[in-house]
Amino acid sequence: MEHQLLLSAAESLLANNIPFCLFRYPNEMRWALAIPDDILPHEKQTTFWSVPFSKHHSAAKEIKLGVVIPGFINKLFIQKIKSLEVCPPFEEKDLPEETSRQHYFNAISHYLSDIRSGKLSKAILSRVVYADRPADFDVLQCFSRLADAYAGTFVHLLVHPDAGIWLGASPELLLKKRDDVLDVMALAGTQARNANHNYQWRDKEIQEHLMVAQHIERVMAMHHCSLSHKDLMTTVETGKVAHLKTDYRFLSDVNVSLEPLLKDLHPTPAVGGLPVNESMQCIASYEGYDRTYYTGFIGTTDFRSEADFYVNLRCMQVGKQHIAVYAGGGITAGSDPREEWDETVLKSRTMLEHIKMVKECL
Repeated sequence: MEHQLLLSAAESLLANNIPFCLFRYPNEMRWALAIPDDILPHEKQTTFWSVPFSKHHSAAKEIKLGVVIPGFINKLFIQKIKSLEVCPPFEEKDLPEETSRQHYFNAISHYLSDIRSGKLSKAILSRVVYADRPADFDVLQCFSRLADAYAGTFVHLLVHPDAGIWLGASPELLLKKRDDVLDVMALAGTQARNANHNYQWRDKEIQEHLMVAQHIERVMAMHHCSLSHKDLMTTVETGKVAHLKTDYRFLSDVNVSLEPLLKDLHPTPAVGGLPVNESMQCIASYEGYDRTYYTGFIGTTDFRSEADFYVNLRCMQVGKQHIAVYAGGGITAGSDPREEWDETVLKSRTMLEHIKMVKECL
């Protein structure tokens, strides 16, 4: 019943050109809705916050909305939403160009050159994959399909004039905060998912994972957060791929300031690279497009005692004629360009399989 009420509210918001985000936390049944502060049916308690991948190398803006408390999602709320004045249509957001095979392989040669020269240890190279937008493509139905298909992910549909339309199902927790307890995830190292659930990990993937883990440990120590628990490195399956994962729990020795912590923690080497500044410059120089919200972070917080943020992976941006799907992988000294390309093919299928018409030239 609550899902239907939220879908009804989202339909009206979409029809009236009013920004919103429909989302669901991992392993939860309940969906949630964020809307502009001035139409919240109560005082704002929690903020939905979407932050671009890079403030220095992107034209994208941060987005903040107010999260509707579940108890206020009722028929009266739906009537209020339906009665809102229609706003002017959003200006159409241009999609980045689809990444050609030639551009990708040229870029990876530059990455490897910087790595072999000693400038970098690792940098993420991503690309844009196009799918034709079906005439009957319904963003709300797609959100519902993603929520059903990927229970262990943060699923969202964001509609906003500053961003356009984005859908995603991210498996990667960036930061969860409950008072002085902070949970962080290292998720890096990828291979194709297999039916036997039996994986052998090479040194290349293990080293890639350890770079992320070491970055997390260094940043959390810098912010006076002590390690409470560290899980053994395990394999987790999501979509068409499997990853290496390590879960951390830290305790804050002081009242940790959320925004400075996030500034140092993100981007982790799982989406940026090492060293951080040099890898970001490499991405800006050779990747060939503005990631905007892809590999940024997304989630909710009260900016005091609670936060739930996820890295915006496995996502797509909906345009008028095409849908742009984003996928990337970590480039290290041990990278094989063909294998890296194939990894992006697998990752892109997490989103592509939920779009009816997919280009056959992958």
